[in-house]
Parts: sequence; structure tokens; C-alpha cells
Amino acid sequence: MFKFKGIASNDMKVIIEEEEHFLGRAAQRTETTEIEGKDGAIYDELGYSDIDRPIKVQILDVSKLDDILAWLNGEGEFEYKNRKTMARFHNQLEPERISCIKIIDTTFSRSPFWYKKVDNYVAVSNTITNEGNVASRPIVRLEKGTVDDVELTIGGVRFKYHFNGENYVEIDCEEMSVLYEGLRRNRHIEIGYAFPKLHIGDNSITIHSGDCTIKVKRKDRWL
Repeated sequence: MFKFKGIASNDMKVIIEEEEHFLGRAAQRTETTEIEGKDGAIYDELGYSDIDRPIKVQILDVSKLDDILAWLNGEGEFEYKNRKTMARFHNQLEPERISCIKIIDTTFSRSPFWYKKVDNYVAVSNTITNEGNVASRPIVRLEKGTVDDVELTIGGVRFKYHFNGENYVEIDCEEMSVLYEGLRRNRHIEIGYAFPKLHIGDNSITIHSGDCTIKVKRKDRWL
């Protein structure tokens, strides 16, 4: 059973042949440079590609066909085995009858990473543990302590934030955005080009000056 756009496959009366096609590891994109006179090549890692898989959708209730065609369309959140990702159905859907069952033969495309289905902020102090199997870029929430300025290191990245009278900030390390109540606060952060990245396992936290409560979510990521 899976969910797409918040709707369960059981409710839509469909079955996916070989559901393991939802899984599988994403391929890592690389750029290869060969230098004359040097053995081997230099590989630069460029991140991970989306996963495309052919799937067959069995329709158990043909009266739901119009709803199914509308449902398996475009992009939406995808849930499977207590994890979530973003998935897309962009190909043309062509239902065909095989024996007494209608089948939709299409392509399932998803983002390279999975996250926890339920992913709320958790308070951390000395370490953040990435329970996944690949490095993650979390959302870090700093809640103001007794002073406006705090300087800290998370995941090997040192930065400073000025609260300017506000009581919290959310730092999205994937999007490199700094937000308070949905409003950008990037001018209040002193940081280099790189935002914190959490490696597999424990990642240390150091507060160099000031004080604040640190909370994180989206800290665990799987291929």
C-alpha cells in the first residue's frame, strides 16, 4: 500500500505490480576529467539523479478510472513503508484490458531521497544523529535565549545569527533560506557559502557564544 497526494492506493482500489520498483538506490551524477599523462581519471560528484521506474497499475474497480487518472497526475508527496519523498507521474496514462483486469502501464519518477513519514522538530544539545544512510541537509530551528546574538557550529559549519528581537528562526540547509514567520531573514545570518550538512551518525554541536534552544527536523535521509 502507498499514498500519493494524501490518498491511499487501497482507497482508490489499485494494486502495483512489483512494488519494490518504488525502492532502489539513486544513481550519483559525476563529471569525469581525464588528464594526459595521468593514469586514471578525476571524478567530481555532482549529486544524485531522480529515479525513473516503469510500473503497472492494476485497477480493481473500473468505476474509479476517471478518479485514478486524475490522481496519478503531476507531482505530489509519496508515502511508502513509513517514509516519504516527492514523486511524479508525467507520462501519458493508457489503460488497457488484460483478461478481465484493466492495467495502466506508466512510469513512476521520484526524488532520490526518502525522509521519515512523521518528521517533527526534536530538541538537540551536544549532537545531532542522522539515522539515515546518506548525508542530510536539515531544517534547523533556533529559539532565542537570553541574548540576541548566538554563534555556533553544526555539522562542521560555523555561523552567527542575530535575532533582532524575534524569538526564533528556521534555517533550511537544503534551500539555504533563513525564515521567521515565512519572511526572509538571510541578512541576519553570518555564514559562508556552505550551510550545515549532517553526515551519517553523530554530528557535533558547539555553541561559541550566546545561548539558544536548538531543534532540528529532516535530519534523517535515505537513498
